Parts: sequence; structure tokens; C-alpha cells
Amino acid sequence: MPLLLLLFIGIMEFGTAFYDFLTVEQAAREGVRTGAFLGTTPDADCEIVRAVVDFLPGGFLDRMDDIQIYEADTDGNQNSFLTNVWHYKGGDPLDCDHNWLVVTEPWPSTSRQTVSGSLPLDIIGVRLRMTHTWITGFPPFKGSYEIDESSIVRMEPEVFG
Repeated sequence: MPLLLLLFIGIMEFGTAFYDFLTVEQAAREGVRTGAFLGTTPDADCEIVRAVVDFLPGGFLDRMDDIQIYEADTDGNQNSFLTNVWHYKGGDPLDCDHNWLVVTEPWPSTSRQTVSGSLPLDIIGVRLRMTHTWITGFPPFKGSYEIDESSIVRMEPEVFG
């Protein structure tokens, strides 16, 4: 009986952890896809946040540490100097003006390179960080860990629009 109980707890814990991981991963993809489509639209970052929030099921937003919108290099690495960081403060998550705290915004959407020419197109990335807390607290499932997922895509809004 103890072995079956341990097996059941393990399946449940790993199942919920995998579900959280896949949900955060897909939400990052939805956000970056929205950002690539909107390009230099002045409210592109707010729309990216809305796309992420629209994808997340209930309860996920409260565990979200932050949403980062950044410029990536050709290898997919995040440029920490050109990263916009958003934190949820509470209230209506779709109201970007009042219920989100923009910690930094060194990479405004209007400055992004989206038109082919002498400059290469920018690569936009969306990074989501969320805390997953184990349900049972039964060893070895104690405490919490951070899910950190990113997705990148080259900005080509003129191709889609």
C-alpha cells in the first residue's frame, strides 16, 4: 500500500508540474507571435501581455513572477539592456495601464526594426517566469521551483499584415 501511495503521489505531482510547464511554454509562444505580428505598434507590449494572459488558465497569473519582452541576438540570447519587464499588480489583467507595473522599458515597440533593408530585422523574445509549488509537500516534493520559459521569433509584421 505505501508503494502504491508513493506512486500515485508521484504521478500527480509530476503531472501537475508538466501541465504548468506546457502552459507557460505555450503562453510565451502566443505572446511572441503577437509581438512579431504587431511590430512597431505603440501598444504592442500591452497586446503581448494580453495575449499571454488570455492563454493562461485561472490561477496562473497570481503565480507569474514577471513577463519579459526583449530583443534577442541571432543565437536567441536575451539582451538584458533591451528588456521590458512587466509585473502584475492585481485587478483586471487585461487593463495594462492600471493593473500592470512596468519595471523597465528600455526597448519601446516603436524603436524595433521590422522592415527589411540595410539593417537586420529585430528578433523579439517573450520570457515568462512562474513559481510552481508542489501540491502535497511529501518528500521529495517539498517547496517550489521556478518555471522559466522563453520563445523568440524574427519580427516580420509586413509579411502578415
